[in-house]
Amino acid sequence: MDKLEVITKLINDGGRAKAARVLAEVEQKLLKTNNPLKDCIVTKIVNYRVLLNANYQNMVNNARIREGKEANFQAKENWFVKVNDGFNGSIVAKKSDTNCKYLLFACNDAKVEKYLIDGIEATSEQIDTINKFKSKPSKNTNQGLDYDVVVRTIKIDGIKEIKCGNLIKF
Repeated sequence: MDKLEVITKLINDGGRAKAARVLAEVEQKLLKTNNPLKDCIVTKIVNYRVLLNANYQNMVNNARIREGKEANFQAKENWFVKVNDGFNGSIVAKKSDTNCKYLLFACNDAKVEKYLIDGIEATSEQIDTINKFKSKPSKNTNQGLDYDVVVRTIKIDGIKEIKCGNLIKF
């Protein structure tokens, strides 16, 4: 079985919502102007605590209810399509390239374990540079929430391990 099949089976893609932990290597987006690392590939190893198989629109509307607001949020069309389950599924593919698969999840917590520059662990000086040139996250304005529902996608290829009941390392 390949990585995608293992993950799909482990998380029961499209099944009930469930908590998981995902360790993945993902790209660190950086501002380019005056950045000495602009020509480097900067990635980070992130330990995520996530909720899988949860419907984004429902999560936002449930949060709106908890905040005493009307549950009238409508999710907009996105850059991806769900692969196995069009409602709850966590495995998604790029519309422009359906061979490019991602794991979609609600992010409860994300802790950066380390940064890599061209595949080599970053020094403390390089980490200072990374922190200086990181893009600032923007507040989600269309949810109408005091506390955003944070949803992320990461490439299946970047997943190093996933724990959803059983621990699977790649």
